[in-house]
Amino acid sequence: MTSKIKWIGIDFGQCLMTPSSLRNQRMFGDIGKLTGKQDMIPVWVDRMRRLKEKYGSYSSIKEGHKDEIESWVLDNDHEAYEIFTRQEKELLSLARGAYEFILFLSEKGFKPWIVSELKKTLGNVGADTITGFLINKKIIQYFAYFLTPQGKMDLATGKRDNRYMGTSKKDGSLYDHLLEELAEEGIRAENCVMIGDKHSTDIIPPKERGFVTIQYTGHIDLGPCAHTDFYAKDWFEVRDAMEKLLQ
Repeated sequence: MTSKIKWIGIDFGQCLMTPSSLRNQRMFGDIGKLTGKQDMIPVWVDRMRRLKEKYGSYSSIKEGHKDEIESWVLDNDHEAYEIFTRQEKELLSLARGAYEFILFLSEKGFKPWIVSELKKTLGNVGADTITGFLINKKIIQYFAYFLTPQGKMDLATGKRDNRYMGTSKKDGSLYDHLLEELAEEGIRAENCVMIGDKHSTDIIPPKERGFVTIQYTGHIDLGPCAHTDFYAKDWFEVRDAMEKLLQ
C-alpha cells in the first residue's frame, strides 16, 4: 500500500448506487399487486414524482426524508412500505465500473468507508437501505465502516460509535471528527481521498481540510468546482485517478 493514501471515503447516493435502474411504475406496481391495492399505483407514482421534485433528487429523499415515503406517498401503510424497502434493494444498481473499482481497492489492500449524509436513525446492519444494498449486491465485505451524522457503524461487527452524532458533511463537522479519529492512527488529511458528486457535501468541505477529492459525475454532473482534484464520469475513470495517486 502506498505511504501517501491511507484512507478512502465514498459517497453512496447517486455515486456508488445509481437510481437510473429504479422504475417507480414497476416498484409501485409490485406493491399494488402484493397488497391488493392496484388502484393506488398511479397515485403512489405521482406522489413519488412530487416528492422528488420537492427535494431535488432521489438521494436527498433517502438521506433525509425517507419517512415521507411511508407517511405521505404510501399513506402510512406499513406493509406497503416494507415491500418498498425490499424491492428498492433489488431494483437499485451499482454504478458502471463500481464493482471493478471496489475489487481494485481490495487488491491494493484498502477497505473504503461509506460516507453518507444520512439524517435518520442508524439501525442494525441491513436495516437501512444503504447497508441492505451492500448486502444485496454482495459487496459489504469490501467496506470497513458506514459513517453518517447518526454515528459510525463497523460493517463487519455491527458495533456502533456515536461520536459523530449531530455532525454534518455540509458544514464539515463530520470531516473534523473524522480527522481527529484518523489522527490517532497517524493518518492526516493529505492521506485521505473523498469521492462523491455534490460540491456542498463531498468536495468543498473535505478539500478545505486538505483531503484529495474526486468528483464523480456519472449520474449527476454539477459542473466544475475549484475544490476538485480529479473529475470522473464513471468508476473506471475513478480508478484511473486512484492509480495516479497510488504511484
